[in-house]
Amino acid sequence: MIRFFSKFQRSRGLVVIFFSFALLISLVAFYAFPGSNLPLPFRDNFTTTDSTVVATVGSYEITLKDFRTMLENLGTVYTRGNTLPLATLKALGLDKQALDRLIEDRLVRAEADRLGIGATDREVSDEIIRMPGFTDPETGKFIGIAEYKRTLALRGENVEEFEGKIRSSIAVEKMRSYLASAEQVSDREVEETYKKDYTEVELVYALVDNEKVRARLKLTDEELRAYYESHKDQFKATEPVRKVEYIFIPTEKVAGTIKLTERQLREEYEQKKQYEPRVSIIKLNVLSPKDEETVRAKIYELNQRVRGGPNTPAEDFAAVARGNSQDPSAAKGGDIGFIKKDPNRPSDWRQRAHGLKVGDIDGPFRDKDSWYLLKVTEQREVPFEQMRPTLVAGMRNRLAYAEASKLADKAYEKFVEYKDIRKVAEEIARELKVKPETLMRTTPFFKNGDTLPEIGSNPAFEEAVGTLKLGEIGDKVGIPDGLAVPRLVDIREQGQQLTFEEARNQVENAVRSERERNLAQQVAQQILKQAKDAEEFQMLAKKEGLEIKTDTNFGSYTFPNLLTTQQARTAALALKEGEVAKAPIKVGASYLIFAATKRKEADLSKLAAEREAIRQRLLSERRNLAYDTYIKAARKRYEESNKIKIYQNRIDAFFAGEEQQTARR
Repeated sequence: MIRFFSKFQRSRGLVVIFFSFALLISLVAFYAFPGSNLPLPFRDNFTTTDSTVVATVGSYEITLKDFRTMLENLGTVYTRGNTLPLATLKALGLDKQALDRLIEDRLVRAEADRLGIGATDREVSDEIIRMPGFTDPETGKFIGIAEYKRTLALRGENVEEFEGKIRSSIAVEKMRSYLASAEQVSDREVEETYKKDYTEVELVYALVDNEKVRARLKLTDEELRAYYESHKDQFKATEPVRKVEYIFIPTEKVAGTIKLTERQLREEYEQKKQYEPRVSIIKLNVLSPKDEETVRAKIYELNQRVRGGPNTPAEDFAAVARGNSQDPSAAKGGDIGFIKKDPNRPSDWRQRAHGLKVGDIDGPFRDKDSWYLLKVTEQREVPFEQMRPTLVAGMRNRLAYAEASKLADKAYEKFVEYKDIRKVAEEIARELKVKPETLMRTTPFFKNGDTLPEIGSNPAFEEAVGTLKLGEIGDKVGIPDGLAVPRLVDIREQGQQLTFEEARNQVENAVRSERERNLAQQVAQQILKQAKDAEEFQMLAKKEGLEIKTDTNFGSYTFPNLLTTQQARTAALALKEGEVAKAPIKVGASYLIFAATKRKEADLSKLAAEREAIRQRLLSERRNLAYDTYIKAARKRYEESNKIKIYQNRIDAFFAGEEQQTARR
């Protein structure tokens, strides 16, 4: 290939720059541009074990160096630019992903060879000289053989490996073209897609799950007794079954007794003073799957530019944002203003700015269909009055728990002294100004794992009472909304038959488990069937105690998978204004019900301007689907014929060595 470059340079003057195949960028991004500013382990000192073969696909090998490089690069994406030990990446399951990607790469090479559509030397050289970094930006000419080799060496690559990856990427593109050559997109399909993209349906929706409709299921004593009699063998004590009484210390009532002074709040403010960062961003959008790696490579290039390097000064973040960011804030140098801390939305990417210092840059990181770089440019103190509600709530909760803990200790002492739960409750009730009955509770008979009234399934409570002997009082333990001081009042040992009264809680749990299985679906279906329009839908949902939310085309809703997403959005787009969905959509263990409050049709007069872009997008999607389907089938074929071999013992030995090195550091 080097000889070809020499010949090629003599025969050509200028070359085309800044154009490359999408998948070419994918592989180069992983192998040639792997976040060079990041301190990845082993980047500069490969050992003799790097040539160890860890897998083969046909005649193609995957070496330990290939595996480690891919694993490290997946790690930088997963940790958003941070570095984790390789053993940790393995624990996260990234080792499997790394190996799968490498197997797919070698599989494509093997299939391209079989089909006779591999890359020629000329095609490889054409692609390399088009890539940023190998062409002089002033002259447009190839940088020369010596500089080409030096650049690769600085990146930790040798010529043979690098050109092999370029050759593979070209083969992938040829494979995609070959597999998608028969794909067509009709004008009707383009128009239907345009309508889906630009029609807006404003929705009201609610989620129905068993917890929200439990109250609808009323169980009579007769039903429970009948179930008990027909399932008596299920209600023998297979382990100790206990009954417990306990003093309940409600933190809410304790909080009501706490008075906070202005001085206390001011002191709390000084200790917990918060700052709001002012943030600028660079945002790049991934418009389609084929753009994924191109955008990733670009954001890492911009990351290098705004951070700088040992011998390269950092570029002005605002200037880079103006020239590259695809966010509306680009006109203002990426400035999106001050970011308030929102503990209710910890996953919002803007919240990443909290904890950074002025001048810090975070990223690159991915959020939905965009890549980001984020810089803190300024900080300001959050005013006392703005923080007051947070300070009051935080202090009251903290002091309430501390005071409740003291009351629980007192209740324990009085329990030991009086051996009478009512006497204890009366004394504690006087301090809280509540009725003693609200502090006295008794559980039904229960075994470990049972759901208890007002406690739920609570391992901490079970542990607190598990070692008690009959009549003994246990230490305080946390339960929902407060603390409990328990005493064991009855026990049935293993093997004993429980009476209906003793087993009642278990019987009810068993009956509910059977009958509630389809209750949420039934309620969801009933609401949709009864509601004549969107207004009545909201009324019926609220009557069931459901929370009503709004959205447009379910664009902001996070579904568990792509299939459910498509199902919900297709159903939403089919609704007329005021219309109610025909059937609920299962989302995890819940059921999504919805209605349209407003509908705005797509403006077909603008279709002509979008037609070709939509056609190309649909073709790309079909091309990717055809490619993925082919590769999955090919892998299955190779595995069945034993053409894919994974040497797991060598991979395990590598990680074992890593753990030993980490332990010695």
